[in-house]
Amino acid sequence: VDFDSLFPTVQVEREYCEDNKQDSPCNRQTINFGPKDVMNGHIFDEFSQIWNERGDPLGVKLDQLRQSWWNSNVPNYLETTPDRPHIKHVILAYGTDVPTEIGYIYRKTELVDNSTVTNTTTSAETIKNVFDGVPSMKEIIWEEPQGKLVSESLMTEPASFSFKETILRKKKQKRRPFRVKDDEEPVWLHHSGDGTIPYVSLMWAHTWLLHATRAMRTTTSMLEGERISNPKNTLDSILVTHRPKGGNEWVEGYGADPRNEENVDLESRSNIGDTGTSHPHGTKYKPKMVRFQSSGKSRSTGMEYTTTVIEAIGVEHKETTRNYDILAAVFTDVLKNMHDDYLDDYGDL
Repeated sequence: VDFDSLFPTVQVEREYCEDNKQDSPCNRQTINFGPKDVMNGHIFDEFSQIWNERGDPLGVKLDQLRQSWWNSNVPNYLETTPDRPHIKHVILAYGTDVPTEIGYIYRKTELVDNSTVTNTTTSAETIKNVFDGVPSMKEIIWEEPQGKLVSESLMTEPASFSFKETILRKKKQKRRPFRVKDDEEPVWLHHSGDGTIPYVSLMWAHTWLLHATRAMRTTTSMLEGERISNPKNTLDSILVTHRPKGGNEWVEGYGADPRNEENVDLESRSNIGDTGTSHPHGTKYKPKMVRFQSSGKSRSTGMEYTTTVIEAIGVEHKETTRNYDILAAVFTDVLKNMHDDYLDDYGDL
């Protein structure tokens, strides 16, 4: 989730209910945590104070992070975004459109005894000896295929359900379109992640494509202060091709808009199909793939370089490095680059 997202990465709902008044409404406090709270460790400190766990494991983890990262000579890589390395050719490949967790909502209900001042004081003195256990998760926010956001409730079912009904409902968790507010439509992104990493993190690789166009040397005159090959639109320098699902050849353009395909069933994850175990080569076979390519020449060294980003639709995170089609596309680019570099250095023998 990006810094400018419409909802927090982690949210905690604290309810304060009076112990001797079961029918009275509870006071609720909402605490939001964003990416910056994770980067600087603030979320560990807050969770440690909200949930009194035996041994304070989150506090221990925070101390370890401070010693290993913040108070050491090793830079905190979470505080900066990665730039394209200064090498001749870069090829990145990852899967998309697999349901991915991108947000969490926790809840803690606390009983407050306001009957007497003495009881309140006693409660405050003895609360350190009462352990809450691990934080209780109420809801998960998912990226679904084609970037649709849904929320999944993890709340315990009422006791009125029979044992059989409870088992069936746990097997098929209820999901609903995620809304920032009750009166707003579900939020959509362009894609979802690979089942482990959200799409907003994966797609950071696209900024490396712009790095090549910014540094591109051209024979035409450039505007004052401009560093791109086309002053009107730097994206024109990026070549976009796709290989249709089940196809063998790369076709110009992005292909059909995935949001026009069949609607996704929010109640089940079976719509994403097999993750690959029953397919040839042990992984998803011939998925649709989209390829973005850019090339440039350094204005300081004159070195030509290329950047390629490949998105494989429906390929899970752990399958990326062993997917037959991704490996074939990557090594095809590697062999082409080696061939072109050889001709540039030694000519056609």
